[in-house]
Amino acid sequence: MPHVLPPPINDPSVPDASVPLPSPAAQLPASRDRSLPVTIGFVVLVTLLLIGSNAWLAWRAHNAEWQKARAFAQNLSRAVAQQLDSVASEVGRALVVIQYELERGDLSPATLEALQPVLVNQVAQADHLHGLFVYGRDGTWLVHSQPLQPAGANNADRDYFAYHRDNPSARTYIGTPIRSRSTGDWVIPLSRRINDPDGGFAGVVLATLHVRYVLQVLQGFDVGSKGAIVLLRTDGRILTRRPYGEDTLGRMIPDPHLQSQFLQRRSGVIVMPSPIDGVQRLLSFEYAPNTPLAVAVALSEDEIFAQWRQATWVQGGGILLLLSVVGASGAYVIRTVKQRHDADTRLRSTHHALVEAHAQMEHMADHDGLTGMHNRRAYDRRIREVMAQCRRYGRPVSVAMFDVDFFKNYNDALGHGEGDECLRSVARALAGAIRRPGDFIARYGGEEFAIVLPETDAGGAYLVASAARAAVGALRLPHPGSPFGHVTVSGGLACCTWAPPGETPSDLMGRADAALYQAKQQGRDRIVASAEPPVEAPAGAGRA
Repeated sequence: MPHVLPPPINDPSVPDASVPLPSPAAQLPASRDRSLPVTIGFVVLVTLLLIGSNAWLAWRAHNAEWQKARAFAQNLSRAVAQQLDSVASEVGRALVVIQYELERGDLSPATLEALQPVLVNQVAQADHLHGLFVYGRDGTWLVHSQPLQPAGANNADRDYFAYHRDNPSARTYIGTPIRSRSTGDWVIPLSRRINDPDGGFAGVVLATLHVRYVLQVLQGFDVGSKGAIVLLRTDGRILTRRPYGEDTLGRMIPDPHLQSQFLQRRSGVIVMPSPIDGVQRLLSFEYAPNTPLAVAVALSEDEIFAQWRQATWVQGGGILLLLSVVGASGAYVIRTVKQRHDADTRLRSTHHALVEAHAQMEHMADHDGLTGMHNRRAYDRRIREVMAQCRRYGRPVSVAMFDVDFFKNYNDALGHGEGDECLRSVARALAGAIRRPGDFIARYGGEEFAIVLPETDAGGAYLVASAARAAVGALRLPHPGSPFGHVTVSGGLACCTWAPPGETPSDLMGRADAALYQAKQQGRDRIVASAEPPVEAPAGAGRA
């Protein structure tokens, strides 16, 4: 590559001898005039940077606190949902066992009598259970775990009883909180339908959970003094809430937007004021995995950012102190920084110019200025690399030579300007026919082009060369000096399969060039493939 000297660099720090320099006396007033605005600008810049960085750090800390609170709320809602889901699932399994025994015994007096101590024992062993009950098809109490039965007790009016009577579903139903008729306590009913042998409604088996037990579970989780935890059904109806309030038991979620979000997704995070007490909270809800229950954990926004606000006040005071120190900076430091900045700017500009010049020289050394394709120098380097690599692994390599047919006639008829444009069009068409990243095209010289196809045998190379010839023909460039009426190319193809193993790039190109000559002799606008070179007989071999 020829060595090119970079253009001369005009250094503004070196004064031009043709321009008279101002005297030091004349420079002094200008220097004094510049120092004050430069100092003020520096102080303002540093002040803005300090304020901006402090604001960014405060925002980042705010975001970190928010993300931490969000993750805490999600983890807590998931943990509470799993714990209460475990309790509800355990009660549901107990109901399934009781339902099975009743349906198997057909609600006979013997079955009910044998079941009564089992119910009492179940309730005695479970703190969360308030009671277990079995009701007939008309709502009468058949058997239960309570010490006393209210006179004339009948539960046909209860919501869960009507649900099972009118709905054949065999799933456990979780009803809204109610007051127990036997004890007056608030309980959450879980019930299942009992069927007769014909599949008809035969009654209900009921388990009641203590609301106070659920509250004790919720009290075990720290959500702050202004936080809240809510246990809901998946239809949005509140079963109980901490902080506790009887007026909220059994209510639907009051806010329509929150209700919509809750019904559409199994989990989520929402920031909004509470529709119950108006406190701004971060609310995370999670459905229980096995039962139609959901838990919502709400953290107060004031409590989330309490520590962040304290830290921000302290940080702000430190920044104000630092700004007062920065305000005492002098003009000498400012001028030094400015001079260094100017020197860096000149150096970067010079380096950029040199890099651009070097890149342009490298491109010019390896590319053809007319077509933009690689040139003969790049081709020679590429074919040596490809053949060395293919020889190492014993893989074939092919070369295709193309020549524009009757190109001299084209130039004579239309001029060299149109001829240059024709070569550019042909180069683009040939390049469009190669697809693999390793394939390579170069302008070999004049109207000749060469394509290198690594790891391609003769058959594959013939397909590529034929596609390239067809792509040029498809341009339909008018050619008044050609018998075909439009621009065509002829191609010669040679493939090296390392038999004999010593074939060189010039040997391969020579065979491709000879095949190109044959294509022109046979009438042009065609592809001719060269035959494999003969394998020399080993020394000492004779005729048979």
